[in-house]
Amino acid sequence: MASLHFQILSIDCMRLFIRVCVILSCMLWGTAQAVTQAQINTSASKVKQLKQDISNTESAISNLEKSLWSLDKQILDQRKLIREERTEERKLVHEAKRELKRQTFEIERIEKDISLVDFDIDIVRRDMERDQQRHGALNVLKQRLAQGDYEARQQEYQAQIVALEKKKQPLLSELATAKGKLTELQSQLDAQKEDVDDNSLDKDPRIASLISQRDNTARKVNNLRAELKNQQAKLNKENQEFNSLVTQFKREQSSKQQSIQAETAVPKPAGKSPAAAELKLDGDHDAYVFAISGELEPNIEDTLHLKSWVESYGAKYIQANWNGFDTGAGPANSLGFQEAFRDYIRQIPKEAKLILIGHGLGGGAAIDAATRIAYSEKRTIDFLAVLDPIGLEGLRANIVYDTKGACVKPDPDNTMTNAEYIACIKSAKKRLITSNIKFFYNRWQKDAKGPLDYQRQIPSIDARGNVVRVPTASGRFNIENGTEADQRRVYFAGDEDAHRLLLAEEAKVLPKLLVQHLR
Repeated sequence: MASLHFQILSIDCMRLFIRVCVILSCMLWGTAQAVTQAQINTSASKVKQLKQDISNTESAISNLEKSLWSLDKQILDQRKLIREERTEERKLVHEAKRELKRQTFEIERIEKDISLVDFDIDIVRRDMERDQQRHGALNVLKQRLAQGDYEARQQEYQAQIVALEKKKQPLLSELATAKGKLTELQSQLDAQKEDVDDNSLDKDPRIASLISQRDNTARKVNNLRAELKNQQAKLNKENQEFNSLVTQFKREQSSKQQSIQAETAVPKPAGKSPAAAELKLDGDHDAYVFAISGELEPNIEDTLHLKSWVESYGAKYIQANWNGFDTGAGPANSLGFQEAFRDYIRQIPKEAKLILIGHGLGGGAAIDAATRIAYSEKRTIDFLAVLDPIGLEGLRANIVYDTKGACVKPDPDNTMTNAEYIACIKSAKKRLITSNIKFFYNRWQKDAKGPLDYQRQIPSIDARGNVVRVPTASGRFNIENGTEADQRRVYFAGDEDAHRLLLAEEAKVLPKLLVQHLR
């Protein structure tokens, strides 16, 4: 009995000790200024508002970029129209050039005639001077005898010179008139050339107005981009603050819960996190088709319409997003999708066929899943189809190349940024489509958005500091031996929804390609 009383006393002492610890713990948390739910709600509200501001800014930038594209198109159309209007003026310019040439020839003719007259005058004067020299060389008697003839000859010479000078005067007058006309024709030609010169196209009021609008719009876009960077920096800071508050709040709640559990001595079993729940497949199938949507088209099944058709062959059709299997809610990368994909294929029988179809960021996720996850798991991918695939930061370069980190987005107005982008792809190797993929089907476009580096060429700076036009990353991948591939760029004439058009076009082609892998 004494032993029993001693045990009861020991238990009471332990409980008293635990209560003292709980009180001390609460006092310590109180001095550390505990986080309240109101603080977390306020921080969450700020994060939500900043995300809304960023979304509004991005929307405004997108609208202004559309305006820029529209203005560029209008400028090109106006230039074409004005060039057509100047066709007749160019004919007049060419006629003026011919007239100017004819007048130049006329002046040369008159100058030659004047030169001939001057030559005749020089000959007469030479003969006149020689006659004077011969007469002067005679003695006085002979000079007196020949004086009459000498004076007659001198008068004749003088008369010839006067006659030639009279003949020259009309030619000089004609030359002056011709030169005046030449000057006038040259002035007219210069004025006409200025009117039709392509370098003066942008001075036309119709084009100058559009260029002014485009410049103003470009300035607004640059200002909004700067504002967007500031908003993103604020959002990152506020996210850190929010995560810090949540972490501290959870730590406080956990400490309090542990104290209560310790006090009551009733431990509660920890439940299994929903995120840790295993992925389950409903039975075995001969083939498994993964359709992976990107960010711009969150559900490609709405366009492809493959689900019922695939299932009619007894295959399993699994829809996913580039960042996970939970309808797009996930991190801003494809790691969540890749790990979930690894769990899936570990449940799929080795003899079953694996087919991946991805669009945009989903195409990039499909390539990573096939060349890294499936490759590391020693699983064969029977058919990998990627439609306009892109990688990190929405860039084609970051999926076609094994880049160190991520390349930066090209900027049509920033040659230094573009030079950094070009250096990024030049320093990286092409991504290899591994041999565990039996058939690789790749289609991409370089006509409009989807990838942010869709432009065919961008202005950049070369080693000498000159501005040059350089092509952006191609959509073509390197293929390892043993993999059959069909890669091709498709053309949509600059349509702003080219990535959607490509998806719609491939919706007609994919069933023909898939059927051989489903039978």
